[in-house]
Amino acid sequence: MQRRAAQREFLEEEPVVLVVGAGHSGLMIAARLTVSGIPCLVVEKSERVGDSWRQRYSSLCTHVSSYADHFPYLPYPPNWPVFAPKDKLADWFEYYAGAMELNVWTGCTILPGTAYDQSDCTWSIPVVKGDGEKRVLRPKHIVQATGHSGEPKIPAFPGMDTFKGVVMHSSKFDDGASWAGKRAVVIGCCNSGHDIAQNLYENGAAKVTMVQRSATLVYSATAVDEYYTKPLYVEGGPHHEDADIISLGTPMPLMEKIWEGNVPYINKMDAGLHEGLAQAGFSLNDNPKGMYYLYYTRGGGYYIDVGCSQLISDKKINIKQGAGVSRFLPDGIEFQDGTRLTADIVILATGWDTMNTTCEKIFGPEIASKMGEVWGIDQGGELKGMWRSSGHPGFWHMGGSFLLARAYSRYLALQIMATEDDIMPRVGVSPSS
Repeated sequence: MQRRAAQREFLEEEPVVLVVGAGHSGLMIAARLTVSGIPCLVVEKSERVGDSWRQRYSSLCTHVSSYADHFPYLPYPPNWPVFAPKDKLADWFEYYAGAMELNVWTGCTILPGTAYDQSDCTWSIPVVKGDGEKRVLRPKHIVQATGHSGEPKIPAFPGMDTFKGVVMHSSKFDDGASWAGKRAVVIGCCNSGHDIAQNLYENGAAKVTMVQRSATLVYSATAVDEYYTKPLYVEGGPHHEDADIISLGTPMPLMEKIWEGNVPYINKMDAGLHEGLAQAGFSLNDNPKGMYYLYYTRGGGYYIDVGCSQLISDKKINIKQGAGVSRFLPDGIEFQDGTRLTADIVILATGWDTMNTTCEKIFGPEIASKMGEVWGIDQGGELKGMWRSSGHPGFWHMGGSFLLARAYSRYLALQIMATEDDIMPRVGVSPSS
């Protein structure tokens, strides 16, 4: 116990790698590095590992089969649910960190003043721990594992300051039980917007309306499982790490052709779902390359249906589509077509900026300016800025789905190890230095 405490506190050595964020991406890369013998510290601003899931609305669960979501070295047990609820996942994160003996500081904040010394390729990072102790960490590498989405996008509509109800971004939504009997408006129609609208309705909100700003691609969870997850990630299928090699070893241009070929079959399977949505006034995005193409290029723009679509088809959840928000009123919202909705709460399911914005917020504009764009497909068919050189020496971005984070954490760890062993050059540092 004393040995582990000393390791965790880094009292006698500096971490070689500082991982920022103890979500699934941060824990996975930390596990890869720890098993490889690279001293690694994870800093997390929340009070407990898993709070990013634990503190969300009660109905939140995964939308992709758990067979694709295993963690490195320690897969889920055989009785794990196919779609895991948020509290079960949160507890798994915490268990995983302990079982893998990962060094994690929770309640830890990075202070302004991060700097990079190119002469010895070392960072200087001031932090304040959960107990108030201040430290300056001096790792060789930073891995930003704050999620491939950055800061919440919060539009500034005229009159928001006059609204007498509550306005919040979807990231702050806790649970619909507090809004039973109230009128709720959800602006945004992707995964979070649908989940929150469903949660509000099922918790007895008097009226729930979703404001659809643009067409949304909708696939049922059954179709996603059938045409994206199977046959690789399925009970009795190949080991998930073997499946990763097959899946992610396929070049992106070929994957786009495969996704495109699946679309007609998915649309046939989901024909009834799509018909019901269209009759309810919901605008459907029929992207010819499907859901994963939107994920890789936009990071969103779709909903994997786990029940909300039927509520929309049955007109238990209303759709306001075809006109943008003009202004907020004291008791609701006025739209550009002159119609109005009264509301007690407005949820802004309006999405997120990229990781670049979070990088600037944590590490400052000077360091952030050295980074290339993060996310989206580049000309080489790879994701921009992810799991490879960021443009700044000793700085890496780590994110993506459970599947992507599990697979690519291996390759990111190998790059860091190769850099430390002088096999791979430090990008941005001249050979003479």
